[in-house]
Amino acid sequence: MSRILFLSAHAPTNEYPQAGQKIAFRNLEEYASYGTVDVVVIANKAEVIAAKDLKEKFSDRLFLYPLSQLNKITASLTHIHIPFKFSTRWQTAVINKLQELLKQNTYDIIHFEYSHAAVYLEFIKQQINSKQTKTVISIHDVVSQSFLRKAETNFILGIEVARIFQYEKTLYSTANELWVLSKKDRDLLTSLFSIPEQRIIVKPPQLSNFIYQVKRHPEKIEKKSLLFWGAMSRPENEQAILTFVDYFYKLRQKDPEFKLYIVGSSPTKKLLALKSDNIIVTGFVEDPTAFFEKAEIGVVPLLKGAGIKLKTLEMLEAGLPVITTTIGAEGVDFTGKKLLVNDNFDEWVNLISCPLN
Repeated sequence: MSRILFLSAHAPTNEYPQAGQKIAFRNLEEYASYGTVDVVVIANKAEVIAAKDLKEKFSDRLFLYPLSQLNKITASLTHIHIPFKFSTRWQTAVINKLQELLKQNTYDIIHFEYSHAAVYLEFIKQQINSKQTKTVISIHDVVSQSFLRKAETNFILGIEVARIFQYEKTLYSTANELWVLSKKDRDLLTSLFSIPEQRIIVKPPQLSNFIYQVKRHPEKIEKKSLLFWGAMSRPENEQAILTFVDYFYKLRQKDPEFKLYIVGSSPTKKLLALKSDNIIVTGFVEDPTAFFEKAEIGVVPLLKGAGIKLKTLEMLEAGLPVITTTIGAEGVDFTGKKLLVNDNFDEWVNLISCPLN
């Protein structure tokens, strides 16, 4: 039986609303199906509290290190040579635990879930016989790409992008194997960091279980209704909706019957302030099936972000026609699906007025 050390920068769990944590949990379960796994999680306190399934299934070999904002700021200031995205996960207590585990066990695989969990890769490499142990990084987003987009409007982030690029290049060149969620990210790694393609494994994410229960019947579909679906606490989702709402108002000037459903957990105050008869902000919904069955069109007006866009995949798989931006379509194989990609929101008003058929 294989012995695996699994380090994650977020809590692997199905109990947290963001898709990445669910992907991490499935990766962890895959290892547990054929090996003994020691799990080290360095994550925000809210995730750790929510992760009841993680604690229940892996309690005997689980080591949790909940993070506060103070933890992250302190780590960044004391490890200024490491890009901030990565240094926030550096904890002395974790180093001590890793030393203990590596003395006690010989691991066949050491897996880093999320790129910033691999902040410990260099330290671990010094402690192990690399010929015996395979190192794997599961990359949810190429961090350089994400920060490069944010840097378009922030000079300070522009400086940080250069540091992140060099740091990522070293990490990805050092690990034995890289997991990505889409062919797009595989191609990005080969072109941006010169990573040989044979070291990259594409592992498309599983979609939410409810997607396969959606049954869209014409009599159920609410004409002139739009759906945005995602974790609303993510800045890129908030920005997407706030930008789109201005154009939604233009749409309603043409036809006041249009309605927008904003469905997902933890809507911000700005999003809650949008509530009206025609803009429905639901917050967390245990079972979103009804919204996927009645919305006429899915909208994904993303302007920032990186990695595969699960919200786009899930709406397409459920049978909704979807209008999105170039960023919202990244990593999405929409062969045979009704997806329209357009970066001009002024044109969206006309496109939505004439639904995709």
